[in-house]
Amino acid sequence: MTPLAGEFVTSVSTGGVVPADGLPAIVLVGRSNVGKSSLINTLVRKRVARSGGKPGTTRLINLYRIATPSSNIRPFLLVDLPGYGYARGGTKARQSFEILTDSFFKQVTVGVPGPATGQIQLAGVSLVVDVRHPGLESDREAFAWISRQRYPVVVVATKADRISRSTRTRMTKRHLEALHQSDVSDSELPLLVTVSTKTGENMSLLWSELKRLLRLL
Repeated sequence: MTPLAGEFVTSVSTGGVVPADGLPAIVLVGRSNVGKSSLINTLVRKRVARSGGKPGTTRLINLYRIATPSSNIRPFLLVDLPGYGYARGGTKARQSFEILTDSFFKQVTVGVPGPATGQIQLAGVSLVVDVRHPGLESDREAFAWISRQRYPVVVVATKADRISRSTRTRMTKRHLEALHQSDVSDSELPLLVTVSTKTGENMSLLWSELKRLLRLL
């Protein structure tokens, strides 16, 4: 795996301005308890993101600055959005999530922003799903929305160590079939990277995909 240096920058609440400081951003989107915080910690190989067994641990937009020794990949922001699809707090909690995420995406632009715009240069979105649960409506809706915005996307399926390899192959196929139903063409279907934050499996492949997103800018 490519050596990385990562640090927590800040948390942003609803209506807050995300301090991008001119850095491109990759955004993590996924259901509550899908393992986004663990994914961040495994990528940088130290505990910079708070993770826990209870859904809904992340309630704010959390920003992490990631740097690599590669001369052709400049530092970037990894942005962890709160998880969707968890019912604790009911309608009010879901509305808060929608307002928070909407306020973030209103601040982004794909490509190089103009001078003094204050917009975030979005390199892409990583949709994080649980490999054991393909075809969840919330994941399909999230992927369809990302596709409609024309954001570059990589799908990451976590918790690969919790099922056998044969089951994993079957579940990966079912995930892709479910995403295919999200009003996208075959050419728009992303690569799905199946990873384990426990064993580190395929983390190098994921890092290669993140670098690809950053090089597209």
